[in-house]
Amino acid sequence: MKRPWVIHPLLFAVYPILALLAYNISWVTPGESVRPMLIGLACGAVLLLAGRLLLKDWQKAGLVATLILLFFFSYGHLYQFLRAAGLGLSLGRHRFLAPVYWGVMLCFVVLVARRRALPTWITPALNLMAAISLAFPLLTFGVFWARSGSRIEAPANRYAQEASTLRLPADKPPDVYYIILDAYARQDVLRQVFNYDNSQFLDRLRQEGFYVVPHGRSNYAQTSLSLASSLNMDYIHDLLPDMDPASVNREPLWNLIQHSEVRRLLEGLGYQTVAFSTSLPGTEITDADLFLTAGSLDEVVGLSGVTPFESMLLDTTAGRMLTDASIALPRFFPDLTYPYRLHRARIRNIFDRLQTLPETPGPKFVFAHVIAPHPPFVFGPQGEEVQYNEAFTLGFTFGDAGSPVSNESYLKGYRDQVAFVDQQVLQAVEAILAKSPSPPIIILQGDHGPEGRHPSVSYVQERMTILNAIYLPDDGRLALYDGLTPVNTFRIILNQAFGGSFPLLPDRVMYSEYRTPYRYHDLTDQIDAP
Repeated sequence: MKRPWVIHPLLFAVYPILALLAYNISWVTPGESVRPMLIGLACGAVLLLAGRLLLKDWQKAGLVATLILLFFFSYGHLYQFLRAAGLGLSLGRHRFLAPVYWGVMLCFVVLVARRRALPTWITPALNLMAAISLAFPLLTFGVFWARSGSRIEAPANRYAQEASTLRLPADKPPDVYYIILDAYARQDVLRQVFNYDNSQFLDRLRQEGFYVVPHGRSNYAQTSLSLASSLNMDYIHDLLPDMDPASVNREPLWNLIQHSEVRRLLEGLGYQTVAFSTSLPGTEITDADLFLTAGSLDEVVGLSGVTPFESMLLDTTAGRMLTDASIALPRFFPDLTYPYRLHRARIRNIFDRLQTLPETPGPKFVFAHVIAPHPPFVFGPQGEEVQYNEAFTLGFTFGDAGSPVSNESYLKGYRDQVAFVDQQVLQAVEAILAKSPSPPIIILQGDHGPEGRHPSVSYVQERMTILNAIYLPDDGRLALYDGLTPVNTFRIILNQAFGGSFPLLPDRVMYSEYRTPYRYHDLTDQIDAP
């Protein structure tokens, strides 16, 4: 009888990677899983071959390899579970858990090695189990792509009539700076939820000539929805009328951000587009005339450093021991928290380069998406580095084992990062105003509010209220009004600075949950004034 091929170690080596990718498919690109899958396959093959050399039996070698892989990939999950269950000071520490865990694994390996022979059904059964396991993430991918459907794009030349009236000013055209401060809350929410008073920051902006919208609200609750709407001056249900409400595909939104109407119209007037690396693919306009990175090797060739996806993966495996060791014993272990350092570098790069951009010749449309004060909270109030010992994530959670952050820790982390952002914004604004050859246009906006779920303010109120401050020189400021939302921002700017004829839209608040981005609920009337 022909013996079945021993392939289950290779399948089990890639399953955890595909499972993590499937769970995060709406914001992680498949390409981010290629390197860890190649490494996983290589490790599975090495374990299988080494077992065959030592045990002289393919079945035993396969079972031993699979046991080692399963223990390796499950260690981080168990570690996180124990810490989340409050057992961190007893079992949930590496010094206690690791010897027991690896001791159990070693016992299983010894039992397999000492058996004279394994039942013939072991390999077919494990091959089948591995194949069934892989079917679940593959099914998730299939459902995702099926719901995504064919490529969905906004109708072309939507603003042909309005755009025909656009003209450059007679004197030097103004540079246009669109600076998104991710999850920056409105003043009243900062005060009520975070016990933070940013009145001095807002007063400084007003002194510089900014109009701070008192009743600042976001049109959407998510970055991709909000920026796709504001950069295309319309609501998503009109921009993507054929989008299935059940879809979770954000690629059409990313296309709207990267190839927006605002960009097209300004480039048509002779503007060059300037953009920055952000670590969020959907908001990186890599084909901009000037795409500014933080200068790291990882951003240039993509071969160095642990990516955010790999950082999350490591935290669910025995690699968690290395991650924690790199914090506790940095001299003896490599820096596996590289994504945090790169994230800090990207944020600093944006603020630093904003101060020098006025010196770049020619009219510019500058798009700067700053992922702050949005988590992770990597800066203290004076720019100090905040250290982490868990996987890099852009979610609104942080703390041991990725568990939901304690309320006080979250409030402090967000408050400190707002203080840092305020300082950096003022420095950038003062430099832009001082160095610009003609008065610029500057937009400072939150794309949505924070997600503290604090009992003092309703979740929708906290999530949908934002900072919205606009510097529009000359008489253009008179067109700004209380209640202005991002969907109308560039309609006003194009009308006032470039002679456009864009009608203003109703200022609406269209809330949707993250996992169902296209199921909108009009909650305009539920957002209270400050």
